[in-house]
Amino acid sequence: MQAKEYFEKGQSAFVSGKHEESLDMFSKALEEGYEPVRTLLSRGTVYLHMDDHDKAIEDFSKALEEEGDNDRAYYYRGVVRLKTGDYQKAAEDIGKSLAINSDRGAAYLARGMARAEIDEEDGAVDDFKQAMGHANVEVEKFLHMMGSHRTGFQRSMALLEGERGPVTRQLNQAEVEKLKKWMAP
Repeated sequence: MQAKEYFEKGQSAFVSGKHEESLDMFSKALEEGYEPVRTLLSRGTVYLHMDDHDKAIEDFSKALEEEGDNDRAYYYRGVVRLKTGDYQKAAEDIGKSLAINSDRGAAYLARGMARAEIDEEDGAVDDFKQAMGHANVEVEKFLHMMGSHRTGFQRSMALLEGERGPVTRQLNQAEVEKLKKWMAP
């Protein structure tokens, strides 16, 4: 089998929920030298879905060693860090992703959640506002990746449930309700 075939089989297995098979195929594609950055991102995403955070971070970091301006690698590494509670590094990684590609609504939502957790309320609200303007299917994918982890963002919810401060200056009630719904289990 050729490297590209391993990669394609890895993608099919992932879509079918066969994570172990997907990991095996992506690893074989890497061994054969198939598009390292693309394959590392794909395998890292499988690790992310399996909650194997260390391996996911390792693959996303390797992708960044190969291609230092890869917005997806920064974004996904930030999501892993968000899931593990490393909010400062999550905000930094996702910020780097947004500096490269500012059209990812899910990145704004993710960074807003990280910022809220490190008491950067104004920045969090700015990000939540941006997320509302970019709301798309990728937000749903992000929320699916976060799964039950998203209930742990107490400061984000407290910020949204507050009746003063940056929230009321920038977000209307419908936007606040939509954000609450996104963050609810």
